[in-house]
Amino acid sequence: MDGRDRLVHAHEMKLSLKNIDKRLYPLMLGWLINTLGFGAVVPFMTVYFHTVRNIPMTYISFFFLAAAICRTIAQSLGGIASDVIGRKGLMVWSQLSRATIFLFAGIAIVGEWSAWLLGLILLSQYLISSFFQPLASAMVADILPSEERSNGYALMRMAHNIGWGLGPAIGGFLFSVSYQSLFYFTAIALLISGLLTIFTVKETAHKSVRQTPAKPLAGEPRKFGAMAAAFKEDKLFLFFCLVSLMLFLTWGQLVSTLSVFMSKNIGLSPTMIGWVYTFNSALVIAFQLFITQRTKKVNHFLLMMIGSVLFFVSYFVMGWVNSFGMILFIMIFITFGEMFAGPSGHTLASNMSKGGLHGKYQGIFSSVSTLGWSLGPFIGGIMMDLIPNIKYFWITMSSFGLISFFGFLYLYLKKGDHAK
Repeated sequence: MDGRDRLVHAHEMKLSLKNIDKRLYPLMLGWLINTLGFGAVVPFMTVYFHTVRNIPMTYISFFFLAAAICRTIAQSLGGIASDVIGRKGLMVWSQLSRATIFLFAGIAIVGEWSAWLLGLILLSQYLISSFFQPLASAMVADILPSEERSNGYALMRMAHNIGWGLGPAIGGFLFSVSYQSLFYFTAIALLISGLLTIFTVKETAHKSVRQTPAKPLAGEPRKFGAMAAAFKEDKLFLFFCLVSLMLFLTWGQLVSTLSVFMSKNIGLSPTMIGWVYTFNSALVIAFQLFITQRTKKVNHFLLMMIGSVLFFVSYFVMGWVNSFGMILFIMIFITFGEMFAGPSGHTLASNMSKGGLHGKYQGIFSSVSTLGWSLGPFIGGIMMDLIPNIKYFWITMSSFGLISFFGFLYLYLKKGDHAK
């Protein structure tokens, strides 16, 4: 990025911040603090259970699958409930409840409670966690007119990445001090976020909306029946979702199996692992808007192909990575794959929608994304136990990215007009 590009990038961000509704700032701060607390603990949960408690990766993978089911259920119930009784109360309840859960998790570690009991405690927070961010997203839609929502969600994503960038760095340091301190830190962060919501966030769901449940928002998961009906009517969109799922299976290795690999196979300290994830987030903050602006006229199937290739190559060579410097170098390619593929997937889902049903198609694509991010660690955990040779393991996991490349290539050749 040269000097002129940096000025343009800074000017675009200044305009976005200047013109945004001021009611979004408390939501952004709350989102940042939530992500900061959760980002401090989640990369190290797998490391702790596998390397400290000696739990097989197969069992840990089932934990992430159960967590995904809890999140899906909670997102659906939370969205419906917030349309009826309002959003703020549920958000506050979610934050304060999670603060209590993480406090008990820290106590459980100090008391050396059973790993299975600790797992159930953490599973309960996954169920409750989905009552904050989806409802904060709903508040963005409540506050902003449709033409301004993209900027609002972009700023929320920025807050998320700042929290995710700082969280693992703090978590890596605290892990070296004591594992329970991770949970105490997260409990304090969620308590602060909950108090911030109480005193600075105003209810946005109008009474008329609460009396009659609103239609689901674009980002909310749909019922499986609606998803099946959409797939039956649109076979091309079904193929697109299946191809995207293959991409997310490789992408989903980012937090769980990759953190174990860095700890167990490369020998990185928790602090160094934290800095790897901070580096990932810093790249997104620095370049995402720039890349999105510069590629907005490029065929999005082509961008998905580029993202798929970057994921495939990065994870294919991961088995030969053996140092902190090498993992940082590979993380550059993984992150750029994320920045190319992430926005393009949602754009294609909108472009492929029929009859203006953008919300329906976006909701289905979001569900596919969540499924892939959940199945990725599930499959990766099992395969890590089944394939002891780490080179063959990463080659196997990278193959999903290669499959997605050929799938997007087919869509590019067959239906490239959807990407305009």
